[in-house]
Amino acid sequence: MFSCYKNKKILITGSTGFKGSWLTRWLLELGAEVIGASVDIPTKPSLYEAIQNNKLIKNYKIDIKNFSAINKIIHNEKPDFIFHLAAQAIVGNSFKDPMNTFLTNTVGSLNILESLKKYKHNVTVVMITSDKVYENVEWIWGYKENDTLGGKDPYSASKSMAEIGIRSYFLSYLYEKKNIRLATARAGNVIGGGDWAANRIVPDCM
Repeated sequence: MFSCYKNKKILITGSTGFKGSWLTRWLLELGAEVIGASVDIPTKPSLYEAIQNNKLIKNYKIDIKNFSAINKIIHNEKPDFIFHLAAQAIVGNSFKDPMNTFLTNTVGSLNILESLKKYKHNVTVVMITSDKVYENVEWIWGYKENDTLGGKDPYSASKSMAEIGIRSYFLSYLYEKKNIRLATARAGNVIGGGDWAANRIVPDCM
């Protein structure tokens, strides 16, 4: 089922984070060549270092808000797959530093797509946003993909803006490019080993 990743070059943004570290290890087990791009190692201790991904992949230290840097990586490395996970992912931090949250989550995502406008290589791109992109109307059941986008807090709003921007870029520039396959995935909270970030369920319990 996952043989499509074997011997393929895969770029993961946010490769040093919790989800990025596990995704890296899984893809390596499947025989992929993984290239990482992250602004820093976000926690201490770090899952990225604990499972020694730092010794197994090439990782670029860049800020996703820097278009020139991510554009250069994409065009030099020519990945077959891109998983865009880089984000300011902590809701509490979005209140403390809303500008960085909006720029990282919105402009950072669009920098990936701007880099693909002149990309000639075949590539499949998965842009990770959040299940917080929906307008919170305080009902008791879950939200569906066709529910209204929104967001009262800076984190939710930034991810909703990213979804709107991604759709705009796809319809305006990438729709007719047969070499690019693009999807967004609205990720929810994940509980797992090695999550040492602040304000998470398991770390807070501990």
